[in-house]
Amino acid sequence: MPRAPASRRRRQPLPLRLFACAVLLALLLPWLMRALPASAGLFGWGLDLIAHWQPAHAALWLVAIALLSARDRRWLVALPLALLPLWSASAPLPSAAGPAAAPTLTIASANVRAGNPDPAPLAAWLRAQPADVVVLVELTPDYADRLQDALADVYPYREFAPMDSPFGIGLLSRHPLSQRERRDSADGIPALAATLDTARGPVRVVAAHPMPPLGPHWQTARDSLLRTLADAAGTRPTVVAGDLNATPWSTALTRIAPGLRRACGLAPTWPSGHFGIPIDHVLAGAGWRRLDCVRGPDIGSDHRPIRATLALDTDPDRAAGD
Repeated sequence: MPRAPASRRRRQPLPLRLFACAVLLALLLPWLMRALPASAGLFGWGLDLIAHWQPAHAALWLVAIALLSARDRRWLVALPLALLPLWSASAPLPSAAGPAAAPTLTIASANVRAGNPDPAPLAAWLRAQPADVVVLVELTPDYADRLQDALADVYPYREFAPMDSPFGIGLLSRHPLSQRERRDSADGIPALAATLDTARGPVRVVAAHPMPPLGPHWQTARDSLLRTLADAAGTRPTVVAGDLNATPWSTALTRIAPGLRRACGLAPTWPSGHFGIPIDHVLAGAGWRRLDCVRGPDIGSDHRPIRATLALDTDPDRAAGD
């Protein structure tokens, strides 16, 4: 019996081809979403949720290529498409170099998880890896009191808005805080801001924790907050930190607030294991440079903390070119 033509032997099953197409579309979503109107409604909200999970899409693409190449090795040329999330993410801060590399601000951010009774792991990390200012998310009154007692000698200044809910928030600082401000959203979710004196002048630090985008309303509220913060960052040196419930592939960072750049990479912060998505951020506007960013240890939360060291470039020509 004659053998089937090579083209027929290599034809992939339709379900496998559809699977590969769906995964490739998911990998392209961060770029496709930028072309959608801002008022994309339920459709845009659903696509944005899918776009968050680029690490999972990259893993699924590897699975798809493994299955496809088992029948036709030519599919291996598509293997590098698993790296698309590295290029579709929102813009990072440029790295500091030369005279601009003098540290201006070290900021840590930790979602401590409402209901977490033990601040000792976080306190130990903050003692071993101190920051100028610490943003605390999901801060309850009991946790706030215990953490302040544990770190009063290291972080004597604070601005807390604790709640018996996931939306308590706070700032701990090694230096005096001025121009303290609390703003509640229309839904009663607080954000904190304060000015910190640094070696290169005052810096506005904003602690934020918008509601997760569980529906179009909450997505709009999150995006509106980030747009407001990005606009404010254009008028004075500002750093925004917290659990922003947005990944670097979400339109919240790629389109809504492109003026705020990531100080950290793409390492997952939630869930706290090794596979997840980065939704905890330190963001800064034009003129800032990144010296370092590390992901902290397990602190008994479902999030991992982060700690970034930044430098503020005072050269106006160089800052304007960011």
